[in-house]
Amino acid sequence: MFQDKTAGEIDLDEHIDIYLESYQLPQGKQTADNPVTFRNIFAHTSGITSGGYQGYAKDLVIPTDVAILKGSEGVNSPAIEVITAPNEMLAYSGGGYTLAEVALQDIFNDDFSNIMSKWILQPIGMKNSEFTQPLQPLDSSKVAKGYTSKGVIIDGGWRNHPEQAAAGLWSNAVDMAYFLIEIYRGYQGQSSIFSKSEIQSILNHERGGHIYGLIVDKSDTGFAITHYGGNAGYRTGMTIDLNTGKGLVYLINSDNGGALGNELLLSASQLYHWNHFKRVSVKRNQLDSELLKQLTGTYKWNNQVELSISFNDETNQISLHFPNGDAYELIPIKGEELSFINSNNGVEVSFTATNDYQSFRLYGDTAIKL
Repeated sequence: MFQDKTAGEIDLDEHIDIYLESYQLPQGKQTADNPVTFRNIFAHTSGITSGGYQGYAKDLVIPTDVAILKGSEGVNSPAIEVITAPNEMLAYSGGGYTLAEVALQDIFNDDFSNIMSKWILQPIGMKNSEFTQPLQPLDSSKVAKGYTSKGVIIDGGWRNHPEQAAAGLWSNAVDMAYFLIEIYRGYQGQSSIFSKSEIQSILNHERGGHIYGLIVDKSDTGFAITHYGGNAGYRTGMTIDLNTGKGLVYLINSDNGGALGNELLLSASQLYHWNHFKRVSVKRNQLDSELLKQLTGTYKWNNQVELSISFNDETNQISLHFPNGDAYELIPIKGEELSFINSNNGVEVSFTATNDYQSFRLYGDTAIKL
């Protein structure tokens, strides 16, 4: 679809600099021979900083996209930088998607919300979805207000996200199901929006079990793609098997929604005999509290994202904390390494004794203690 809509105007593998008019990407680890491109931005391999975004309280004036990229006064995220060579490693970059958003607006001289409405939302029939930020009063009346993990409503009901491509889509489960079904139809060669060749081209760029922000789960009989998302007060997830068309979408207005969403996926898998989202049985390990306390601190994961581990004296458990506010309680399990699992979502963390537990593995990448 992207290639069809931009035929003759955009080369996904060309320097993104040539498409930028309102902003200039600072020199970093990119080179003339290994530039930042639309393709590596979409694949989260551009090397650009900035994970997720915090959003802005509804009583604040939201900054422009360019101000966000520059980290200007009043912006609550740092300026973007290319801190690793493009195509070197997989690391989520909301900043990269904001850069792509600016490039598209410069190319087509239109707001990102209008571009996406014409390219995606209207053709698929996603009538209850939009990228407009902030929402208009009429649309605001439809919003399910977000809640913190302690059950407290988010101030103002929700936060605004001017970073539309990365965090600014408003939608519902039905519309997101329409989107997944259209991808499935494209994979099957039955879509007028996504061509089979385009879907296949995207799927051919798998890296580290991910494709353009989607998690890939392949088996002998199944081929599922999954995506998780979350802003303050909201947790979401969606999955579909591209062979069978079976899938599920959940949108939950709570920071605790990830645990419930995972139960929905596991239950659907069991009920409908999916090839993915199977329950895993492990044996609990008993660890001394002093060893657990030794693991606490701040870590840099994938050379980009700062994570932290805390210890709770009452439960004698450690928790893994993410920049977006997510906290995963980690239960020690038996294995060859010092391993932990979150019982709600199955995320595993493994420490290695060879360096006095100064690093751990998460999602296949290493986090090093600072």
